[in-house]
Amino acid sequence: MKNKSKKIARAGFLAIIIIAAVGFFFLNQKNAPITEAPKNEEVRIETYSKNPLTGLPIDDGKINNRPIAIMINNLHSGQPLLGVTEADIMYECPTEGGITRILGVFKDPFSVPAIGSVRSSRPYFISIAKSLDAIYVHLGGSTHAYSILHSGYIDSIDLIKGQFMWRDPARRKNLGLEHSALTSGKKLGEGINANGFRTQWGNDYTYPQSFGDDSQVLGGTSATKVTAKFSGYKSTVFTYNEPTQTYLVSQFNRPQMDDNIKRQNSKPNIILMNVSGQNIDNTELLALDIIGRGTGKYISHGKCIDITWTRNTDTSPFSYFASDGKPLTMLPGKIYTCLLAQWARADIA
Repeated sequence: MKNKSKKIARAGFLAIIIIAAVGFFFLNQKNAPITEAPKNEEVRIETYSKNPLTGLPIDDGKINNRPIAIMINNLHSGQPLLGVTEADIMYECPTEGGITRILGVFKDPFSVPAIGSVRSSRPYFISIAKSLDAIYVHLGGSTHAYSILHSGYIDSIDLIKGQFMWRDPARRKNLGLEHSALTSGKKLGEGINANGFRTQWGNDYTYPQSFGDDSQVLGGTSATKVTAKFSGYKSTVFTYNEPTQTYLVSQFNRPQMDDNIKRQNSKPNIILMNVSGQNIDNTELLALDIIGRGTGKYISHGKCIDITWTRNTDTSPFSYFASDGKPLTMLPGKIYTCLLAQWARADIA
């Protein structure tokens, strides 16, 4: 009985010591001065640089991402589009029969849930993609396009094989099979990994466009409505929205919609390029002369200036210059580029 009492006493005494020690510790913590974290403690801070394609902020880890260039259907019967609001640059070009197609260029498309509908390739779209050191995505192509693609000229993913894409049931039912092929950022990533494509810009690649708040366009003439009339079938209209300082895009007498977000596409920068076009081998298929030099317009923030464009080789990106011959500085933002053949025209008001 005595031993049991001794054990209880020892346990009580030990408990008192522990409680006192804990109380002393917290009292000292309460009164201790606040100090900085140890200098050798790693603190992760996200840093951002400028996206070379737009001048907009981009995570440092993505700045050298190799762009993905995707052929996007633009027929009246293929509307609405998907994913176009996420495109850093859109190149709208004429194809056969007065219609146009769009090359959507994405620096970081991997979170975009749907892009399309995806359509077939034409040679000059391949050339533009090559000039950006991009991975080219298409579904089928003309005979001339396939002769280039089969040569290994550019890293490309052909969705006609049924991989890395799907047929949207609602679009297939309501718009038809040819307007139902979609891809996504996730599937593009799978396709790139499956093909083992390089994912970063080559060490010797340089994209020449500069961006800044001192663009020459700020001294230009008024441009609040721009109509790029590609043909009797197709015009693209850009209407300036001053609160957002972007141009709302319309076509076929309705907004150009991005069905991912149920919102009208808009871009702050518009480039109009005058190019020479001709039919190939007495067919409706076109060739566009996009190597050399030409004239055009740069439109942004409700203003417009004359520019010239140059492209020295098939692997060179377009370079733009103001009328005084100095390199064009664009205002930061995504870009909608229209390539207008000699039968097209642009109206600016």
